Amino acid sequence: MQRLLLFVVTVLFAGMQAAFAVQPTWAKKATAFPEQCDQGKAQPCQPVRIPAPDGKSSVEVRYRKKFVEGLGLSGTDWFLQAYLRVTTPGRGTHDAALPEGFQNIDLLWSPDSHAFFVDGGNGGGYWGFWVYVYLLDDPEEPRDVTEEAQRDMLKEFPSCKAAYPNAEDPGGCKNISRRDIDVETCRETEANPNYSPEYNMTGIDWVNASTVLVMAEIPCSTSQGGIMCQVMGYELEVPAGRVLKRIDAKHLKLSWQKSMAWNFRIPEPPLYCE
Repeated sequence: MQRLLLFVVTVLFAGMQAAFAVQPTWAKKATAFPEQCDQGKAQPCQPVRIPAPDGKSSVEVRYRKKFVEGLGLSGTDWFLQAYLRVTTPGRGTHDAALPEGFQNIDLLWSPDSHAFFVDGGNGGGYWGFWVYVYLLDDPEEPRDVTEEAQRDMLKEFPSCKAAYPNAEDPGGCKNISRRDIDVETCRETEANPNYSPEYNMTGIDWVNASTVLVMAEIPCSTSQGGIMCQVMGYELEVPAGRVLKRIDAKHLKLSWQKSMAWNFRIPEPPLYCE
């Protein structure tokens, strides 16, 4: 009887864990977890240990209360915020903060166990997605490796030429459709080497120990005109962020769908004005 009771409790506990398990959003091979949980909805925010492939290093996801002034999220004055406890033989244990955001996190170790990337976001349903890389040599400092890829997206899909089709102007190139576009200012902005369009950037997989595959996407918003939803894949050198390979949407689908946690759809061709 005691064994039966123990079995039932074990099964129920495993079922509860499965019920609250978070599935990866972007990187199919990743381990996923919430970055934040509101007061009263804290059950999904459970500690989780994510071992490195070599079995020696690890990341432990932990949570602590973060207080806000007055009324916080969903009418509360605190919420649970995730942070990372990175343990490495010979280097001890270091706590690392996650980049600012509130969407679920995907975490994936590099094959040599010397780094991992995290995917997350701090925007809406179609913008604000980011990827950062953590190196075990300096695990407290997340690195943005996407700067060169952001600049390349500007060249690949020039926003200053984007059409803005609508019911009155199907081609989207008349003055009435582009009245909010100052082409000269737009071109000056894009020419600025320090300018970043802040397009969506998401880690998909590791190509090898020092190369990460990132999907870059222009937000699927009508504010982007004829270049909305356009996608490129980039193989980026870690930690320098140098673009090693550019991959168009068609070949990204063919070569990397197996590593994606969702069914990637190739976007329609961009629409431009001369």
